[in-house]
Amino acid sequence: MRSAERLLQDESLLELPVDLKALAQTRGIFIREMESDEEGVSGMLLRHGDTFGILYSTQIPNRGFQRFSIAHELGHYFIDGHLDQIPFDDNVHRSRAGFDSNNYYEREADHFAAGLLMPTTPVRRIIDRSPSGFSSIEAIQQKTNASLTAAAIRYVGMTDEAVAIIVSSDGIVDYCFMSETMKSLEGIDWLHKNTLVPSDTITESILEKSEEEQREAYAEGEVDIMAWFGDRRSVAAGEEVIGLGSYGRILTVLTCPDLIDDDYMDETSDEALEESWTPRFRR
Repeated sequence: MRSAERLLQDESLLELPVDLKALAQTRGIFIREMESDEEGVSGMLLRHGDTFGILYSTQIPNRGFQRFSIAHELGHYFIDGHLDQIPFDDNVHRSRAGFDSNNYYEREADHFAAGLLMPTTPVRRIIDRSPSGFSSIEAIQQKTNASLTAAAIRYVGMTDEAVAIIVSSDGIVDYCFMSETMKSLEGIDWLHKNTLVPSDTITESILEKSEEEQREAYAEGEVDIMAWFGDRRSVAAGEEVIGLGSYGRILTVLTCPDLIDDDYMDETSDEALEESWTPRFRR
């Protein structure tokens, strides 16, 4: 992520939304839609000698998803060592969508893509000017033209509040990200992949709808944080649930305004103040 933001500074491309084609053109990389989609493949990096190109899938008709796919392939090109380590089959490297890959190089390219599309300094301003929770995520998504999922993960990685985001499909948790404040709190258990979506949650109530209704769903309400993260600490949390369209998944945003560890906030306040005035480079 740090290298992506340095690259944007070097190329004077920090204005949002970041112009990916302009960045690619600085290295002679062409970007095109795939003529025919391959199941599960979100993007391809083509290599012919010292010439490179990027193909991106339009199977999911979401511009934010497509931009992230392009940024991911740019990550493979720009990150030191990737071109020597990632597999090329007949001069083609294929990437598959998802923030839960176990492959180090794919995860690193995801982090690069997040930093490229959502640079820290402008995104920090968006967060500071927006209400907590989904409102901040939506503002990031709209300003950066990133996918809603990518914006949610970026938000939870930068906010000082106690926030968690969960992505699920068919009633099963795909992955969960927590803010540093949320992770620091006692009595909070990690939500593991392949866990059933808990009962007595707003998310579970959405699962009772038809698949078509789930895709466009939005619901919000109050939930006990114990429903999601164990039974050791009972605190009210706001739960916002958003259907991710043809992506076939559900995004859950948990915000706990009253679940703030005062000691933690005191320890980090000076650092947070310094960071608010200093450009940062991170995931």
